[in-house]
Amino acid sequence: MGHGATLSLGRGHGCCRIGFSLCSRSAGERSEPERREPKLKMAARLSALAPGGRICFGFGLMQVRASSVTGARPPCCVNPSHKVHVHGSYERYANCDDQQKEDIPRFLCVPCGHTISVLPDHFVPYRPVSAPLVEKHFDARANPGQAQEPSATEKEKGCLKRAWARFKQRVSSLTARLGQMIRPVKPTAAHLWNQLRRKSNLAAILLQLARPFNISLLGDYLCLRPWTPGCG
Repeated sequence: MGHGATLSLGRGHGCCRIGFSLCSRSAGERSEPERREPKLKMAARLSALAPGGRICFGFGLMQVRASSVTGARPPCCVNPSHKVHVHGSYERYANCDDQQKEDIPRFLCVPCGHTISVLPDHFVPYRPVSAPLVEKHFDARANPGQAQEPSATEKEKGCLKRAWARFKQRVSSLTARLGQMIRPVKPTAAHLWNQLRRKSNLAAILLQLARPFNISLLGDYLCLRPWTPGCG
């Protein structure tokens, strides 16, 4: 299933909502549904449908961590009183060497017209490698000689290598967002990871970054940002 986009075309007090899919499949890590983004050029093409009206082009999918959901379904991020219905699921691998995909449940906020997917805690957003494996690899990279590298296949080793390289690129951005939670003013990747690990495991770190910061460890993904009331 693809990433859904929603277009609102308004004339005066009326509003027409059109749902459509604007994603294409690609290879490697980018094949996961939450990595796909709508093509913004489509908004310009469809703007002719509502001359003089209001266009609201919203990202159809928001992603939350399973441990952040306390009830049977996630609440609407704009108005918790909105009705949220079960809205099917999509499939993805938790790890690149898995033989079977896992179902990721999706929910629909009826008044807003946006969907919410609930990612299990052992998944890492946009990475075909599990959270426990990433955690062990990062521990080993940040503490050479103290933590042991996890056993991994060649494919998993490549995914882990790219994940650590990406984390190193994110040190400045994460430090700026987390502020006084990080002690060194300019920490290295190892210092930053060890600071994060003092609090808990990777699953809890991902949850803390997702709320309230609306970011993830390896990227500031659009699906982590709540939609605005104007686009609901």
